[in-house]
Amino acid sequence: MKALVPLPHLTADELLQRQRRASTADERDRWFALRTLTQQPQTSRTALLEQLGRSRRWLSALINRYNEHGPEAVTDHRKGRAGQPPVLNAEQRAALGATLQSPPDGGGEWTARKVAEWITDQTGRSINPSTAWLYLKRLGHSGQKSRSAHPKAANQEEQTGQQNGSRRRAKSGQGTSRTSESSGAGTKRGPVRETASE
Repeated sequence: MKALVPLPHLTADELLQRQRRASTADERDRWFALRTLTQQPQTSRTALLEQLGRSRRWLSALINRYNEHGPEAVTDHRKGRAGQPPVLNAEQRAALGATLQSPPDGGGEWTARKVAEWITDQTGRSINPSTAWLYLKRLGHSGQKSRSAHPKAANQEEQTGQQNGSRRRAKSGQGTSRTSESSGAGTKRGPVRETASE
């Protein structure tokens, strides 16, 4: 399916002027997305959406609205909400993305509640964990296991990994007698690993 592209209602320069005059952060994001796709139609939608912290549905709705109704459909006319920014600006979203690369304070895994607390610490705004979960998803963090800071927990994870490895070897036909011969097993696996890496 061909990706949606904005119709040439405005030039890239005109879109830039609209972006600079935007009355809200949401409107500025809309003009930015349209300008980017007008200048470079082959731009990765995924990269653009990650930069803006937006969803594919948001982008599709924006382009459809712009294509059907023109520039007037992009301007923010909402009464009483003008100037209300998104929870995190681009710089804060980047900071959150970097923070998610390490375990949270106190160890464990990143959860929506922990992200909500981080956002509150950074912005002073109290948010619902469901909003924090959206940021987790947008930033590509699916809740993979993080390395535990607690030594006992780490040892338990290592033991579980070793047990799982033994089961996998047993299923693949490598019995305990073979695995105990460490020099023989290493010699047999060495050439395979070299071949695979070539």
